[in-house]
Amino acid sequence: MKILSYNLKSLQLSLLSIMAILLIACGGGVEGKKAKTKEAEAVKPAEVATETYALARNSKIEWVGSKKFVGDKHNGTVPVKSGIFEVAEDGIVGGNFILDMSNITNSDLEGEWQGKLLGHLKSPDFFDTAKFPTAEFTITNVEKLSGVSGATHKIKGNLTLKNTTKSIEFNADVKTAGDGITATTPQFVIDRTQWGVEYGSTDKTSVADDLKDKIISNDIGIKMSLTGGRVVR
Repeated sequence: MKILSYNLKSLQLSLLSIMAILLIACGGGVEGKKAKTKEAEAVKPAEVATETYALARNSKIEWVGSKKFVGDKHNGTVPVKSGIFEVAEDGIVGGNFILDMSNITNSDLEGEWQGKLLGHLKSPDFFDTAKFPTAEFTITNVEKLSGVSGATHKIKGNLTLKNTTKSIEFNADVKTAGDGITATTPQFVIDRTQWGVEYGSTDKTSVADDLKDKIISNDIGIKMSLTGGRVVR
């Protein structure tokens, strides 16, 4: 009987391992091009005369996260608390903006479940907003693009999240008209573990753990929609 019990347990663990591999391989990942992530870079002052554009309150960052299961995703927004773009003739040459992590929102749940998700995201398991209420992005380099669909500039900058700073790079479509500016991006992906957000990470979770609740994709989808107006000096 002991041998039978042992064999059954071994079979259960094997089945769990197979399920984990299959679900991770087939799971509903986050769509988007992976942003190049490196160590933080020095911020250089603009070498040309610029004008300043202050970001408007309706600027936002959209996010998408997923578990390693088909269709099991959540999404929402992070408000932009403040920020500026430095603009020259060729478009954006610099800038900085602050993200209000303490007011992160969720769009796909309601009521109690939404409250639980937001509470967990704000907890030390994820973004620890009591200790780190804001995140920050500072542009370090901008390259004008030509012939790239949906993008006018390649933007590189330092993203600070939970007191960790990494350089990321992504494409953006920047337009100026009169005294206004817009900057939008297609959805791109960052690896949250690069900023120490490791709860439920596939790198940290055993396949024998509760798969449905604990295996969470390391990828977070990010989409920026930023608008601003010229600052009169």
